[in-house]
Amino acid sequence: MLNRNKITMLILILGAIGLPAIINAQGIEFMHDLDSALAKAKAENKPVFVDFYTSWCAPCKEMAKDVFPQEKVGSFYNKQFINCKVQCDDKGVGVEKGKQYQVNAYPTLMYLDKDGNMIHSAAGSSTPEAFIELGKIALDPDHNMFTLIKEWNAGNREYAFVTKYFKALKDAYRGEKLSNDFNTYFNELTPADKEKKATFDLVQLVKAAPFSSPFEYIEANVKKYYKTVGNTTVDKYISDSYLWYLKNMIYPATRKEYEIAKAKFKAKNYPYYNEFAMFFSAYEVQDSTGNINVDEYMKRADAFLQKYGKNNDSYTLALTSLLGNCTGKPDQTLIGIKWMEDLLKRNPDPKYLSTYFYITLRNYHCDKAQEIANEMRANAIKNNQSTKSVDAQIASIDSYRARLAKLTAEKK
Repeated sequence: MLNRNKITMLILILGAIGLPAIINAQGIEFMHDLDSALAKAKAENKPVFVDFYTSWCAPCKEMAKDVFPQEKVGSFYNKQFINCKVQCDDKGVGVEKGKQYQVNAYPTLMYLDKDGNMIHSAAGSSTPEAFIELGKIALDPDHNMFTLIKEWNAGNREYAFVTKYFKALKDAYRGEKLSNDFNTYFNELTPADKEKKATFDLVQLVKAAPFSSPFEYIEANVKKYYKTVGNTTVDKYISDSYLWYLKNMIYPATRKEYEIAKAKFKAKNYPYYNEFAMFFSAYEVQDSTGNINVDEYMKRADAFLQKYGKNNDSYTLALTSLLGNCTGKPDQTLIGIKWMEDLLKRNPDPKYLSTYFYITLRNYHCDKAQEIANEMRANAIKNNQSTKSVDAQIASIDSYRARLAKLTAEKK
C-alpha cells in the first residue's frame, strides 16, 4: 500500500508529466516544429495538418479552446494526419514558415503532403463538425485544392470549374494566386465573353482591384456592361472598389502607393472623388509610425459624417470601429457613440449593434454596453444563431467595470 507521501509524489508526477498527455490525447496531438512534423509524415506516410496562428488572433484562440481539444476531432486528426502548430508572430522560424506558405489570414488551416506541398487550405475558425469535414476534403484527391490547381494548370477553363476554383482560392486567402490566375483567365477571353454577366459575376467574386486589367477593361467598356449587367450594379461595383481599395492602403507601409493610386483615381474624374477624398482624409492623420492623432481624426471624421454620412452606412461603421481602437479612457471618444446613435436612428439594423457596443464599452459606459449586448443576445436567440460571440462580449464588461472602479478610486 502507498503511504500518503508516495501518493502525493505520484500525483505531482502525473500532474507534471502524465496528465497533460492524457488531456491532449482527447484532442489533437500537436507538434510545434514543422520540419520535424514533415520528417515524421514521411516516416509514417501521412499528410500534415498545420494550424498557422498568432498570439493575438481571437478566432485562433477559439479553435485552440473549443475545437482542437474535442475527442471526436482528435480521433479523426490524430489518425489521419501528423499535426503541427506554427506561431506566425514568434519573430523567428514561425514568421518565416508563414511567409514560405504565403499565409495571409489567421488561423490558416493548411494541409500538406509528406513533401511539404500544399494540398488544401482554408482560413478562419469553424465548428468541430466543419473542421472534420475540411480534413476529409483535404484527403479527397477529387476535391482538394491540389487537384483544383492541377486541373487549372492542365487548362480547364469551363465556367463551372473556374468558379469553383476561384472561390476555393478566395476562401483560402490565396490572394496573390487568385489575382494572377483570374487576370490570366480574363485576358484569354474574347471581348464578347468578357462582357457577359457571368464574367462580371466572377469579377465581383474575386474582387478585381482598381488598376488591374479586368477592372480597367470594365471601366473602358462600361456602357457595354450597362447593357448586360445594369447601370446601378456596375456603377456601385466601380465606386465601392475604389472606396475600400484606397482606404485599405492608408497605412505607413503602403502610404506611397496610396498617394500614387489616389492621384490616378482623381484623374478618372468620377463625381464622387471629393466625397471619397474627404473620407480618406480622416485616416491620413496616421503618421509614419502608425500613431493616430485622435483629436484630429475625430474632427475630420465628424465633419465628413455631417456632410456625407447619410450616403453610406459603412462610413459610420468604419470610422467608429477605428475610433474604438484608439480609445483607452472613460469618455475619451463620446462623439463615436453619437455617430452610432445617429446611424441607428436612420437605420436600426441589428448588425450595427456590435459596433455600437464596442465604442460604448471602450468609453467605459458599462451599463449601456450591457443593454446593447443583451439586445444582441436576444436577437441571436430569436434568429437561432449562436450566442458564443456575444457571450464573450458580455463577459468582457466585467473587466471594464473593474478598471473603471480602479480609475475612480485613484481620483479620490
